[in-house]
Amino acid sequence: MQVCSPDFVYHTFLNPNDGQKESILKNGLRPLSDFPESERWKQIETHMPGFFEKLYDDVAKPIIQKPYANSGIFVSPIDFQLLPNSMMHNKARIRIPISRIDPEHTVLTYILDDERVRLPLTRENLTATAKLWDDVLVTEWFAKDESRMFLYVPQIATYQPQGIPIQEDDIETF
Repeated sequence: MQVCSPDFVYHTFLNPNDGQKESILKNGLRPLSDFPESERWKQIETHMPGFFEKLYDDVAKPIIQKPYANSGIFVSPIDFQLLPNSMMHNKARIRIPISRIDPEHTVLTYILDDERVRLPLTRENLTATAKLWDDVLVTEWFAKDESRMFLYVPQIATYQPQGIPIQEDDIETF
């Protein structure tokens, strides 16, 4: 069964009561580096200085070919509502039309056969990825490394300036 969408990407609220929803509706979905005062940013920068820049260099720069600008926004084309046994099933989420993602600042990535795949964000690449990553493959590889749930499965990293605009209608609760 196809579980990756070529038309939408998703951001799941793992902590729905942390006030994040209100901030996202007001300011859009933005990279963590836009919030240097946040505890999460401070922790990451203290324990892993340069982590996000190294991640950009490894995952996105080969495709985007622009200097590092921010920590990026990571969303997924996987529709976890189609996977009832997933830990992400029935969680509040944002369903974002792919048209709001700027392909000039974005990479589609996953690991397959022990190799990091990096692709430009195009309709053709999304469609091919959706066909390849069916429910069996996603179920096998999602959260295989629980400290990095999305390490293997398809995700979209966008470094677009100003983040991703979000509307009230984009938010889904189950």
